[in-house]
Amino acid sequence: MSAGPIELIVPEENNLERVDKFLPLALEQDLSRSYVQKLIHGGSITVNEKTIKPNYKVKTDDRIVVVIPEPEPLALEPEDIPLDIVYQDRSIAVVNKQAGLVVHPGPGNWNRTMVNGLLYHIKDLSTIGGVARPGIVHRLDKDTAGLMVVAKDDASHQFLTAEFSERRVRKKYVALVVGKPKTAHGLIDLPIGRHRKYRHKMTVDENGREALTEYTVSRVLNSRLGVFTILDIDLHTGRTHQIRVHLSSAGIPIVGDPIYSKKWEKYRVPYLLLASVRLEFTHPATGETVSFAAEPPAHMQKFIEKAERLSV
Repeated sequence: MSAGPIELIVPEENNLERVDKFLPLALEQDLSRSYVQKLIHGGSITVNEKTIKPNYKVKTDDRIVVVIPEPEPLALEPEDIPLDIVYQDRSIAVVNKQAGLVVHPGPGNWNRTMVNGLLYHIKDLSTIGGVARPGIVHRLDKDTAGLMVVAKDDASHQFLTAEFSERRVRKKYVALVVGKPKTAHGLIDLPIGRHRKYRHKMTVDENGREALTEYTVSRVLNSRLGVFTILDIDLHTGRTHQIRVHLSSAGIPIVGDPIYSKKWEKYRVPYLLLASVRLEFTHPATGETVSFAAEPPAHMQKFIEKAERLSV
């Protein structure tokens, strides 16, 4: 048995990329490159209805079909993964997730996730999210760093889920984008839906779901590397890839974004330069407003410092 086939069409910007490089970036399951290679060797990935080798270079409009095997019964194990737990009490914990860390187990990532680390560091977690997602109320993309709140009991989980659903949680991000926006402050109010051709991508779609992203220019960096802008972002809705899609649609893609920036490899950053730096919400037990802040991750600060050194 399998979890069902996933079909992808290769966009023009990924033409001649190795298939085992393209798929881990394209698939929402956060598959590792080694797992993709394993699927290829097992015949579970075809291109234009033919089996391939891991070094196959995809071509524009190639039709890729991925069949992910049904997982074995899941037994989550605590793992000593370093986690930056910035706060915890009997009801919640707040974690500053590092970039590159998958939030919860899934195909190709049944261990070494944030959940495995949580099970090691925190003994009590809510169960509402299911066996694979204890404590997980919301998520960040694998390569996005920053603050996440975790529920330690089911009542807190239910409360926080409702708060996110009703948009009462304030989420602030910082992003470094290529170029600069037309205005110093703006509200991007464009609906987002699944791309009709490239199913691994989201896109602005008039038939999509409401999405609101507010940005304020923090700094503009003029350097020999190019022109970049540091943006402070208020996320008013929580659609998949929302910030990435909105900023790309505005012509200012996030530096290092492998899906929504055509020249993402040019800047040689290990992860896209986006981070959740502030969370503000009502505490589920006390009813008080609590707020948490974090600095942008080291790889982001390193790029900013490099651009400053090369300023023109």
